[in-house]
Amino acid sequence: MSTKVEQALISPRHLAGPGDPTWVTAALHAGAGWSHGHDPLMARVVLTSPDQKSTLRLEPALNEPWWHLSHRDGRTGSVWNASFDGSTPVELIAAVTDALTDPGYNAREMASPYQPLWRAGWDSIHNGAFRSPDGRVRGERHNFSGSSNWRITASLDEDDPVWKAWFASATPRVLVAAFMRALADPEPVRRSHEQTIGLSRRRITLHWQEWPAESVARALPERIERLASRRAGPPPPAPPSSPPGPRRTR
Repeated sequence: MSTKVEQALISPRHLAGPGDPTWVTAALHAGAGWSHGHDPLMARVVLTSPDQKSTLRLEPALNEPWWHLSHRDGRTGSVWNASFDGSTPVELIAAVTDALTDPGYNAREMASPYQPLWRAGWDSIHNGAFRSPDGRVRGERHNFSGSSNWRITASLDEDDPVWKAWFASATPRVLVAAFMRALADPEPVRRSHEQTIGLSRRRITLHWQEWPAESVARALPERIERLASRRAGPPPPAPPSSPPGPRRTR
């Protein structure tokens, strides 16, 4: 008889808690080929893309963002960065890193960040600001030093923010759109018992469900395999078949 593991299905996902950071870090390293530095004296993870242009830093800090994603391309002059608080659900951050590491990624692609929100019934307020149907998430575009930055905040109450995400104005819109799409996704996210501690039960819908332990353990490896398969590309074409030999006649 297979062992069962109980996990919580939580919605809305923006109040589901951070989850497991390896959903992002291990996937980038093992699935997308990002190298990592290791300093046993520092409580941080630093991952660098194969082309050395992008870096993800995870560093716990009091009253500061924990996640920092930055990009610098000396050839094109492209420079941008994004940051996420420690309580930002990893599914939202992973949506950004998955889009960035997609072999078909095109920084010039003009995706509309708002479309996923409108399709999910989110509210448009004014000047590009938006709000989730439950009123717990608000997004704004702030003008700062001549540039316009994105800031998204999830809160339990008006003065009680849970997490904030920030995108610099030069961040490719396709990456912002990926974050918004994951944010508006109504699909519940899974959390272990430990990961539900401290969540506001009044603000979320939480349903416990049992899965085979093997299935739960395979979730991250399967995610890594999917990302790695993108890098592998399509299989090479089959070699041409040998032409038929001369037909024998009598």
